[in-house]
Amino acid sequence: MTAKRGKGSRLGLLAALLVGLVALSAALWYLAGGLEGKRAASRAEFGDRLRELAMRRGAGIDGVVADEEIRKTDGVFVRSWRVTLPEPEAIGPLAADIEAEAARWEARVTRVEPARLRVDLGIEAFDIRLGVQPARDGRRQPAEATPVATPTATPRASPRPGARGKLAILLDDAGQQLDPVAPALALPTEVAVAVLPFLPASTEVAIEMHRAGHEVWLHLPMEPEDYPAQNPGPGAVLVAMTEEEIRTTVHSALNNVPFAVGVNNHMGSVATADLRAMTWVMQELSARGVFFIDSRTTTATVAETAARSQGVKTNRRHLFLDNQPSRTAVRKQLEEAVYRALTEGAIIAIGHMTNPTTIQVLEDELPGLARRGVELVPPSKLVK
Repeated sequence: MTAKRGKGSRLGLLAALLVGLVALSAALWYLAGGLEGKRAASRAEFGDRLRELAMRRGAGIDGVVADEEIRKTDGVFVRSWRVTLPEPEAIGPLAADIEAEAARWEARVTRVEPARLRVDLGIEAFDIRLGVQPARDGRRQPAEATPVATPTATPRASPRPGARGKLAILLDDAGQQLDPVAPALALPTEVAVAVLPFLPASTEVAIEMHRAGHEVWLHLPMEPEDYPAQNPGPGAVLVAMTEEEIRTTVHSALNNVPFAVGVNNHMGSVATADLRAMTWVMQELSARGVFFIDSRTTTATVAETAARSQGVKTNRRHLFLDNQPSRTAVRKQLEEAVYRALTEGAIIAIGHMTNPTTIQVLEDELPGLARRGVELVPPSKLVK
């Protein structure tokens, strides 16, 4: 009898300990979630603060080039910024300003070079290069001859009365899991999905989205900078491949993503800048009768040029919706897409199917586009 009581006491003690561990884990999870939410909101504003700091040190509006290149490394979106200043003496103080500002966000700062910093904010990072703007004759002007103007915002033109525009949205990075499919199915069928090949759910995602009436695109992995440290995933186009290898790679990837009407690149800052590789890719796309949208992960891309030379209907990504994944940032980018559609006529925006916040913002905002003069269309309607 005593043995049974002892055993029961021990079981009761173990149960109490388990309950306590569960409660502690829940508390830690809650605190971590709150902290991450705070950091996400901060990330949405860091780019604006970076621009302000640069302009305070004398960089004019044209002296700050944001998102000159965007690449994805180990799940982190790395945004390349270039800042030119009127004097070399301003580089050190601006670097110190950036480090101090990053500390407020609890971000890690790395001095890659004396005039180059990397600021890591979790899912996003800023690669910032600081330089000096030469004088028109090629020589640097003396400091006293270079007055620092007070920064002023350049007014943006308002859309003309009655303006109308078209907006296409392509959601990248599908294929790893089936879980994101159900939320995406709540979006208008004009929203397309780009599926990575050879992942556990690539084929199933393509079939489900096509069955529901959405356009399916192949999100073709291509060689990025720092390959193989940056791995674009299975089925990637690499510049060292032979013509036959590139053609086979593209052909196999298209076969793995059924119903694909077109292709856009995943990563590819090296591959899309290689005319030889892009010509072979486009020849294969031309033979298959599919389209191409350049995700523009580098300003040196020649993908559109190669596509047109091979008779492939093409266009480019005009903006990303969710490099900063917070609700505020996604909504702001969607507003920018609407503005540009009304002023430029037609815009392609790329988001990510794996970001639930993006899906939520689109579900809330897309029904109101028509009232604002913007027609939501599938990406295939904007290639030419």
